[in-house]
Amino acid sequence: MNRRIVLIAIALLLTILMGCETYTARSAKESLQTPNPVEEGELVTKYSLVVAEAQAKAEAEEAELLAEQERQAEAEERQRYEAMQESIASLQTEKSTLEKKLQESEEALAEEQNNTQSLKESLEERNLLLDNKDLTLSQEAEEYQTTIATLQSEIEALHKEIEENEQDYEMLSYQAGELENILSEQQSINNELQTILHEAELKHTAETESLKAAQEQRLQELQNTIDSLKTDNELLTAQLEEKTQSLEERLRLEQQRIDEAKRIEEERLEKQWEKAEELRKAEEAEMARLAALEAEYQQIPPLEQLTLPRMYTTDEATSLSADNDPLNVLMLPLDDIRWSDPAMKNLVATSISDIKAPVIMVTGHMQNVIDLVRQLRRNAVLVEGGAIITSYRVISTTNHGIRVQFSNTKTIRLSIANLPEYKVFDAFTSGNDWKTLQKQVTSERTKMLERILAEGTVTEPTIIGASLFEPSYQDWNTFSPVLYRQIDYIWPLSNFLEESSFYDVYRATHFSADTDAGNTLVTENLKERIDYVYSRKVLPLQSSMLTIGGESIPDAQNIARYGISATFLIP
Repeated sequence: MNRRIVLIAIALLLTILMGCETYTARSAKESLQTPNPVEEGELVTKYSLVVAEAQAKAEAEEAELLAEQERQAEAEERQRYEAMQESIASLQTEKSTLEKKLQESEEALAEEQNNTQSLKESLEERNLLLDNKDLTLSQEAEEYQTTIATLQSEIEALHKEIEENEQDYEMLSYQAGELENILSEQQSINNELQTILHEAELKHTAETESLKAAQEQRLQELQNTIDSLKTDNELLTAQLEEKTQSLEERLRLEQQRIDEAKRIEEERLEKQWEKAEELRKAEEAEMARLAALEAEYQQIPPLEQLTLPRMYTTDEATSLSADNDPLNVLMLPLDDIRWSDPAMKNLVATSISDIKAPVIMVTGHMQNVIDLVRQLRRNAVLVEGGAIITSYRVISTTNHGIRVQFSNTKTIRLSIANLPEYKVFDAFTSGNDWKTLQKQVTSERTKMLERILAEGTVTEPTIIGASLFEPSYQDWNTFSPVLYRQIDYIWPLSNFLEESSFYDVYRATHFSADTDAGNTLVTENLKERIDYVYSRKVLPLQSSMLTIGGESIPDAQNIARYGISATFLIP
């Protein structure tokens, strides 16, 4: 309640102060008549600007004299309110501090909520991958079970065949036993015949001679029978041995076939296991790569939540150059309208893949810039108007640039100046009063350049990648081979940068605008150099135009953009 009362009192005091305002130097300055604008068709030269500045300076001195007379009158009144103003300033400072703390807390809460949502989405994706992997492993296990069942069926068939062979062997063994019984019976018959012969010889000695021939004949027949049986027995024995050896050979070959099939199956299973292991390792590596890529992507929030400057770090190692090494820089102006073709980032990245540049400056629509930074997978800093991609170590950042460690003893400042402006070119191509429109927009654009330059110092080596969306005054003169440029028109932004001790690198390293146009914007009606690399306290060695993938192919509006490659020596 007390604070509200104090704020109400402060508001009343401010109202009283505004009501009691006296005639000051500011009033005197506003009362001065400003110089009339240059009429249409009148040439604007540096001499005319110098004369105008001298006149303005004289008028300012006159206003300053009037202001000096009024300051004495204001001194007493200022002392009366000095204590009150200090109290107001203190309260405003406290209010600003509390508001800043509240804003930081809200931003931190929003960022934490975004991180939580991202983690939930990542967890859901990983669970889906694990479910798919479990399904694949289950299918492979079913295939393995089917293969094992097939092998078991084959092994059972082999066992059945072996049992049949064993039955054949038992049959042969039975036949051999039968033959041995026949031989035993034959031996018994022989013994009985011997007994009969002996008895017949004792009883019928007389008949012996008569029967001898018959008996001998009978013996011969029996002997032939015995020999025949022996031969059959030998044949059967040989056949039995042959069958036995054949069976053993078949068993041995079958065992070898089973062993070979088992070895082949083991090798197949081992190869499948190795393949599965390689697939698992590849999946783990891919998951690790995706996790690393996701971690990199999460460094840059959605565009509507992005705050600048923003660091983007990858696994790229930082580097240092030697003091005398040249510095290669690329300037890539991208489309100011968001890409509709997802392949555009690949085309741009591929077009510069063979150029080893430790510094790449990018301007354009911020989502296009982010897409290219992620595609290149290099360390970068997102700033107002674009990004600076570099392998050097970043020492400090500002809204529009960074300071990096070039070598052990040298640092350089890298800045982005992206000032889109279409009204002047539209008026020029349609034949309207473009000069008046250009003068109206110049003041705010020059102030923006002043703020960008103020982030650094005049003594440090500085390189600026600038998309100014207006030509250089050096390209417009009465000797230009381009008809519409044949006027001595002082384009203000390029003139402002040169008066701030910056070199226009492309123009400084080429003979003239007549022979080396260096156009970075090509349309049906215009061919102009609107994108630049400027340097201060840095020596430009050479520069050239650069094709930027799909950006250098005319789009639906018949617009093509080109970049710049430049080399410097850091003193």
